Amino acid sequence: MREPMQHISSAVLRVSPAATDEVSGAVTALGVEVALSCPGRIVVLIEGPTSGAVGEVLTRLALLDGVHSACMVYEQAEPLSTMGDEQCL
Repeated sequence: MREPMQHISSAVLRVSPAATDEVSGAVTALGVEVALSCPGRIVVLIEGPTSGAVGEVLTRLALLDGVHSACMVYEQAEPLSTMGDEQCL
């Protein structure tokens, strides 16, 4: 049996500058953390149990009104057993 994993990814969203705050709110409503926001760009952190789950969230972000593009910048997968007590599931 495979050990449970946690996938952590960051992505950059290019958004309409006027829609930055609205898109940030929609991102948060999806359960995704906004790490940085400035007019026209939002950096997000996505976590999930599989790479597919992370990809699904990225697709949902790309389809939000006001989003021009959503590009994954980084992804890391770690066994849950190595993440210590600070894991959030």
